[in-house]
Amino acid sequence: MTRLLPFAGIAVALLLSACSAPQDTPETEVVRPVLTTVATLVSSQTIGPFVGTIQSRQQTAMGFQLSGRVLTRQAGVGDLVKQGQVLATLDSSVQEFQLSTAQANLASAQAQFNNLRAAETRMAQLVSSNTAAQAQLDAATTARQTAQAQLDQAKANVASAQDQLDYTRIVAGSDAVVVSTAAEVGQVVSAGETVLVLAQPEQREAVFDLPETLAAVLKVGDPVAVSAVSGDSAPIIASVRDIAPSASATARLRRVRVTLDGQNAGFRLGSPVEANISRALAAPEIEIPLTAIYGTGADTSVWIVDPASATVSRHTVTVSAQASGLASISSGLSQGEIVVTAGVNSLTEGQSVLLSQGIAE
Repeated sequence: MTRLLPFAGIAVALLLSACSAPQDTPETEVVRPVLTTVATLVSSQTIGPFVGTIQSRQQTAMGFQLSGRVLTRQAGVGDLVKQGQVLATLDSSVQEFQLSTAQANLASAQAQFNNLRAAETRMAQLVSSNTAAQAQLDAATTARQTAQAQLDQAKANVASAQDQLDYTRIVAGSDAVVVSTAAEVGQVVSAGETVLVLAQPEQREAVFDLPETLAAVLKVGDPVAVSAVSGDSAPIIASVRDIAPSASATARLRRVRVTLDGQNAGFRLGSPVEANISRALAAPEIEIPLTAIYGTGADTSVWIVDPASATVSRHTVTVSAQASGLASISSGLSQGEIVVTAGVNSLTEGQSVLLSQGIAE
């Protein structure tokens, strides 16, 4: 009997442990860290920066008027050229031979004309002294006129051959700078093919390629702040001169040209520049980062923080425009409200948050 007591004690202990139910520990509420910003009204909108280049307003593609092999190219990219300077030449051996032949034919025609003109003069004297018939004078006059026509044709042939020889040279029509080259010595080019591109350095403008949505809000004359990418010079206020009517077929970008209005100092041709476009809004709007937008279409909304309870609530908003990482809110948001700008996809209605002002990168 006494041997059964240890086993009975173990059984009682197991029974008591089985009857005692574990107690549930309360769940801890998750507090999400978020970035926030304060909604403020703005009366103007700044779009940018956009990177472009300085180009000449007037650029001329220079080429030969004949086909042939490039013999020399005496100007390269960045060279300043003077009016009348020879920039490139073709192999002109054929044209020089044609000119020599035309000049020889002209000399022959000139000698023939001089001889027949003298014969006509002598025949006129004989007719006046009644020692020759009028028919002989008429024949001499006809021969002289034929020689005159042949002489005129020979002169025209010489002029044409000289033009053909001149076409083997590219000559600068005015002072300019070479901005690009498209042919090298020894290359065979066709008539009209671009060999060099010249630009007028006095008239410079900044050229940018903008998305269609941004170019659509611009108009000619709008102010644009242009500055060097290097930051070496202070921004200047330029104005929009031209907006391409259609976008490029590949990148769907529209080219915008901004005139510098003579403010060329510090902007060399081909140098990169930045542009910031400012435009006045028809009515003040609230701008917030695009990262604050949650949902799309009719479900577009933002998370607004209650500073008293440090909790968030979802508010439906209307986005009137988007540009440069910002969204313009036309309704659903009031000035001074605290808007979540990062972490919007991890929030739920009424959730507690840990505030930190900033904009999501």
